[in-house]
Amino acid sequence: MLNIRGRVVIYSVVGCPHCLAAKKSLRDAGVPLIEVSIDRFPSVRTWLQGKTGRTSVPQIFFNETYVGGNEELQNALRDEEAWKKLLDDVQENEAKEDELVIPHPSEAVDVTENETKFACENDPAVVIIEDLKKSGILHSHRMSLFSTIKNAFSGQQFIQWIMENKSINEEEASKIGTDLLTKKFIKSIQDSSTFEKDENSFYSLNDNSESSALNAGLTQTCSVESANELSESLRRLIIRILDDHVASDGKAVNYKAIKESEAYKEYTMLSRELQHVSVENLNQDELKAFFINIYNALVIHATVESGPPTNWLSRYKFFDKTSYLIGGHSFSLNEIENGILRANKRGVVQLFVPFGKSDPRRSFSLIQVDPRIHFALNCGAKSCPPIKTYSAENINDELRVATEAYLETDEALKIDMENGVIHLSSLLRWYASDFGDSTEDILQWVLRNVTFADKKEELENILESKKWKVRYITYDWSSNEKE
Repeated sequence: MLNIRGRVVIYSVVGCPHCLAAKKSLRDAGVPLIEVSIDRFPSVRTWLQGKTGRTSVPQIFFNETYVGGNEELQNALRDEEAWKKLLDDVQENEAKEDELVIPHPSEAVDVTENETKFACENDPAVVIIEDLKKSGILHSHRMSLFSTIKNAFSGQQFIQWIMENKSINEEEASKIGTDLLTKKFIKSIQDSSTFEKDENSFYSLNDNSESSALNAGLTQTCSVESANELSESLRRLIIRILDDHVASDGKAVNYKAIKESEAYKEYTMLSRELQHVSVENLNQDELKAFFINIYNALVIHATVESGPPTNWLSRYKFFDKTSYLIGGHSFSLNEIENGILRANKRGVVQLFVPFGKSDPRRSFSLIQVDPRIHFALNCGAKSCPPIKTYSAENINDELRVATEAYLETDEALKIDMENGVIHLSSLLRWYASDFGDSTEDILQWVLRNVTFADKKEELENILESKKWKVRYITYDWSSNEKE
C-alpha cells in the first residue's frame, strides 16, 4: 500500500458495478482511499452534482484534482504520465480541508433502520379462508353451456355460512366478504369489485396451484396494507442480495450462490405476498414506483431461478413469460413495462397492445407514458441502466436523477462533432414514440434532460449547425452472470 500525505476520495452508492470496479482498480494499484456512500450521506448528492456537473457515480478525486468516473480513472491508469502526476500529488501534498465534502460518521443515515421496510403482521382473513376451505359450500357451478367454475360459492351461501360459523349478523358477514375480496383471497367470477350477497353473484378462491408465476404458492399470514411499502422492501432486499454476491470488480454476479442464500429464501417468501396487494387505489406516482420496483426485482428473481437469456428467442420468452401474481392477476415483464408503465402501448415485437378492452388489468395502466421510466428499468443486460429503488413520494426526483445519470454515459449519448454524428442509445429508437413524433423531437427531449455541461453544449452546437445525423449504439445484451 502506498504512503500518501493527501487523500483519494470516491463517492459511490450501494450496488453500483462501476463503483466496485473503480475501488478494485485503486486497491490493486495500492492506493488507499476514502469512500463516501451517498446512500448513507444523501445530503452530499447536491454538493457533488454542483462540484462535478454530473449526477452519476462513482466520482473520484485525488486531493483537489477531479478525475471523473470509472471510465476516466481507467484511462488515467493506462496513461503512465497522467497516473504518475495523480500519485505524485497525493504522495507529496496534503489535501486542502475545505475542497471536498467528507461527512463525519455521526452524520450518516442508517439505511437499514430508516428505509421503508415491510412488516409481516398476522391477517385474520387467513383464518377465515382456512375455515372456508372446510366449510362444504365450495362446489362446481355451471355458468353457461360451455363454462363451469370449480370450488366456487355464491354471495348468499357465504353470508349464511359465515353468520352461522362466527355467530355474527348479516352486516358484519358482508364486511368480511368485502375484506376477503379486497385482499384478493377470493375473486369475483363476474369481475365485480364489490361483494354482493345474492345467489347470482359467484366467487372462488384465488387458487394459483397451476400458475407458472415465480411467486406462486402458499403465502404467509401477512396483512398487506401498503403495496408500495412491500414493493420498496422487495427491491431493497434484492439489491442488498445482489450487492453481497457481485465480484469485487463489479463485472460478474454469482447467481448460483444467491440461490442458496438465506436472504434470497426470505425474498422468495416475501414476494408471494404480492398476491394480496391492492393496487386499484394507487395514484399515478404510486403505480409508477410500485411497478418499476417490481419489474426490476422480477428480472433478478427470474435470472437466479433460470439463468439469463442467451439469444433473441430466449429473450422474447424471458420477457413474455416471466411473471408475478399481483393483486389476483398475473403480470409478465412485458405486461408491466408496456401494459402498465407505457400506458398500454405495443412493445418492440408485439402486434397488439398488452391489455384488450375487456382485460381488467387495463384499469391499472398509467394515463400517459413517462419516458424516463426507460432509464429506471433494468432488464439484466450490460447496457441496461443501473439498478435503484424508487419511492412513491420522491419518484419524480428519482427518475430525474436516473435520467441525468444515464445520459452522462457514452452508452446513452455520444457526440462526434467532427463527423456530425449523434450516437444515441437504442432505447430511444425502440421506444421512439415515447420521446416524440420525430427524430428532432427526440433530440430536443434529450437536450432538455442532459445536464452534463460538456455533452449539453456539444449537442446544442451540433443541432444548431443543422448538419447532423443519428446513429444508434449497439445494445450489449450479454449478462453479468459469473461463469
